[in-house]
Amino acid sequence: MDTASKIRKAFVEYVLEHERTPKSIYKLAKSIKLKEEDFYAHYTNISAIENDVWRGFFEETRQKIEGEEVYASYSVREKVLAFYYTWIEVLKANRSYISTLYHEHKHDLQASQTLASFKEEFHDFIENLLLEGRETQEIAERPYLVEMYPNVFWAQALLVLRFWVKDVSPNFEKTDVYIEKAVNFAFDVMGSTSLDSAFDFFKYAFQNR
Repeated sequence: MDTASKIRKAFVEYVLEHERTPKSIYKLAKSIKLKEEDFYAHYTNISAIENDVWRGFFEETRQKIEGEEVYASYSVREKVLAFYYTWIEVLKANRSYISTLYHEHKHDLQASQTLASFKEEFHDFIENLLLEGRETQEIAERPYLVEMYPNVFWAQALLVLRFWVKDVSPNFEKTDVYIEKAVNFAFDVMGSTSLDSAFDFFKYAFQNR
């Protein structure tokens, strides 16, 4: 394991053991017997480590879905669904860490810049899928509006994360339903608008808020 990976692993373990993020580089470096000056060759502050951990969640998710032979044959809608379902599976393995971080940042990871690197990777991923969707006509060409779609999906990703963190259903079954309804609603709106889909999604979101 390389030094950067050891630092990220130590960071996550520190959060799990102390139920908070370390307040200084010194304490974290000491926990893995690494000189502070050597630590800075990889990360200059705690926020940078948090960012890299979340970027790792994205990369693991993307590698898993794109590693499936059937993924290439999916529609764009199915590719987005596959991303979210797989992302949640990746997050499940780190739920205690994420829950601690979520509460420490007062339910707003985006404001703390913890998700900055994840957001950048996600935007690139979604923009490529949206371009593919326009080429296959799954997404209607709407001047100006199409430029807003990556931000819409980012807001959707944050809502999925928030729903999952609060979900107490067995095996997070409600999150799976939420994802399906949220993605179907988004693609119905971007394609041919469906009032039935909109009503179904908002009703479910309201009942499980």
